[in-house]
Amino acid sequence: MSGNGKKKLYLITKQRYANSQRKIAFFSKQRNGLYFEVGGFFIGSHTSYHKDGNIFRTSPATGKRPVISGNHLPLDKFMGWFQLGTSMVRKSALGANPAVKQKDLKGKTIVHETDLETFPSDTINIIIELLEPGKEALLTTPSVAPPHESETTTIRDIEPWIVLTFLGHDHNLLIKPIEDGFTVSHFNSRFSTNRKDVEYTYEAYG
Repeated sequence: MSGNGKKKLYLITKQRYANSQRKIAFFSKQRNGLYFEVGGFFIGSHTSYHKDGNIFRTSPATGKRPVISGNHLPLDKFMGWFQLGTSMVRKSALGANPAVKQKDLKGKTIVHETDLETFPSDTINIIIELLEPGKEALLTTPSVAPPHESETTTIRDIEPWIVLTFLGHDHNLLIKPIEDGFTVSHFNSRFSTNRKDVEYTYEAYG
């Protein structure tokens, strides 16, 4: 399927939580860029990767105004792969995410289901990346290999392709909640939330 033109995609749970399937993420390819949110409560929060390469974050943490958070290649000249961030969801809290409605499953909206119950941990990390179409080999070298017992989904309905890596075991989580906050981990140059040469920003809701 061609990645050109406007497209909207939902990532939803396979199982029901609080009597409904739940939305985990949305991706919207528009004329001026790619808009998405992963793991949030969809309270106006989103990240936008604009066609000129500028990346903005809009959320309660930014006063619900777009604030530039980085820049990369223009979307129409995208090459290689690029990591957009890591989100954390808790299965026990998914009942607070928006319910999937019949209208979401009709029309041109693309829907992908994911089974979070295959993971033993209540906490799930989702790493979001963009990938140049046809370049899967870039993500298979040992230096960027995902942690053991991860699962990867590549969404080819939108270009650049969207790569989602799911971590749901206590031994492979990059972000793990604890009583008074959370801990962060490092596996390699691709899978890390505490590299010394990188400045991280964190948001937490709910």
